[in-house]
Amino acid sequence: MIEVKNVSYAYNGNIALQNVTFSSKDEFVAVMGPNGSGKTTLIKLIMGLLESEKGEIKVFGREAKEARNLIGYMPQKDTIARHFPIRVKDIVLMGTTKRRFYTKEDIEKAKKSLEEVGLPHLWNERFSSLSQGQQQRVMFARALAKEPKLLILDEPFSAVDLPSRDKMIDILNEKRREGMEIIIVVHNINPILHEIDKVLLLNKKAIAFGSPREVLNQETLKKAYGTDIQIVVCKEGYCHPLIGDEHA
Repeated sequence: MIEVKNVSYAYNGNIALQNVTFSSKDEFVAVMGPNGSGKTTLIKLIMGLLESEKGEIKVFGREAKEARNLIGYMPQKDTIARHFPIRVKDIVLMGTTKRRFYTKEDIEKAKKSLEEVGLPHLWNERFSSLSQGQQQRVMFARALAKEPKLLILDEPFSAVDLPSRDKMIDILNEKRREGMEIIIVVHNINPILHEIDKVLLLNKKAIAFGSPREVLNQETLKKAYGTDIQIVVCKEGYCHPLIGDEHA
């Protein structure tokens, strides 16, 4: 279970999060909100990379910083040095261990995760030679190679092609069925709207938390984004928000 209770955090006195509370257990949770709403700050707190100034975070019953070995993390695309002269296998192996030397088991885990994302043939290729979609899938494989109990992805579909996105969503659904906890930060929730269990609508405070049907409506979206958001209701009854800012 992931438990976040009354968590607050500020950067140099500027509030990033204020009294945020939610919990999930064996669920696929999407976090969405406008720029500067605290989405990335929240996941860094859950990972124990930041320490909350107020409140409490528990990850599978442990303090956040004590649960890092249980978490697989895929960062935002812009945080990766995409032209660094490194091979695909080296990047994926980074997800398996903190040791300086890799074991046979580490290599097997890395190859398995690369096969899961459909790119085993790129094992020895230079990362910089890959397309953006392939690079994202390699970073996804790195997160999976850890065989985590909790998988956290920060805007994983940014600038990827549709086949890569669909492949990643298929894998997330499979991992969810296997019992993995998943937290995904997205600016466009529509591709996964029918797949997720819960939505956390965030703008420094938790505007709403619940099922997509409960959370995504004009009232709550306006509270989060500060303006009217057009929605399209599909035949299954889900409200699909049409948010113009692709980084929202």
